[in-house]
Amino acid sequence: MLCVLSLVLVCTSVNFAAPRRFMSLATASLGGTYYIIGSAIADVITKNVPGVEVSAIVSQGSVGNPTLVDSGEADLAITNFYSGSVAYSGGQPYGKKMNIRGIMPLQYSILHLVTFEARKDINTIADLRGKRIAVGPAGGGGVLLFRTLLSFYGMSIDDVKPSYMSYADGTSAIKDGNVDVTMPHGAPPIEAINELASRDKIKFVTISDDVLEMLHAKYPYYERAVIPAGTYKGVDRDVVSVGVRDMLVVNSKVDDDTVYKITKAIYEHLDEVRKVHPSAKTIRFEGYNNELVPLHPGALKFYKENGIKIEE
Repeated sequence: MLCVLSLVLVCTSVNFAAPRRFMSLATASLGGTYYIIGSAIADVITKNVPGVEVSAIVSQGSVGNPTLVDSGEADLAITNFYSGSVAYSGGQPYGKKMNIRGIMPLQYSILHLVTFEARKDINTIADLRGKRIAVGPAGGGGVLLFRTLLSFYGMSIDDVKPSYMSYADGTSAIKDGNVDVTMPHGAPPIEAINELASRDKIKFVTISDDVLEMLHAKYPYYERAVIPAGTYKGVDRDVVSVGVRDMLVVNSKVDDDTVYKITKAIYEHLDEVRKVHPSAKTIRFEGYNNELVPLHPGALKFYKENGIKIEE
């Protein structure tokens, strides 16, 4: 009788599986680089961190994502070093310090100001006055950058007619003639722009070098960026624009062991992430700016153990 009871207890015990921890990773709109790379990172973590399952979720983008992490609506998120540092310090538009910490640097997001070649009246930023522009999601980093850029031309967002929508919807809107310019912000090539270029010949609105220099001098996070010739169909010259480096952040309250394992999994399987998008080839752990957004202690432990260089 005792043997039978013992056997039952043993058999019963093996049916108790360890509970899975479900986490979310906030990206941006469909059609953008954040969603593509964020989905790859979520997949790597799910496959290589036992007991953890991460889902990439659509969101408004780099400006809104720190708020989602702070509130607990998302555990992880992609943002950029500008929005991340402002969120960490509690500047505007956040109004308080966000509970975020860093895990790793990612690719560069570049502003794409695009219209059709046939629009002879749109060539420079100054030509955008009064034009209808799909500026991306309201919480995206592209809107913030665009507002800042306009100020160097003596303009504000009130001087254009903005429509806040996903990058995919922006492509549909310009194809349908409902906007004059679409403005995805992400690492090239952006699928929404590829789709547009496959329909008709496109061109980029130019940004003058002197404005780029002044912009960088005042806001060091924003850097001169080049979209190489041939990135998009029919664009056979380098396009000079402005960009900012992206980053992966996590809620500061997530335990050190989980963040350590997440960091380790991404580091050891970074080649899988690099395969999903051309811009991801530039992703590396080295050179993380720990002064702007401090690394999570769990991530910092992994960096130190593996001799990964950090900028202080």
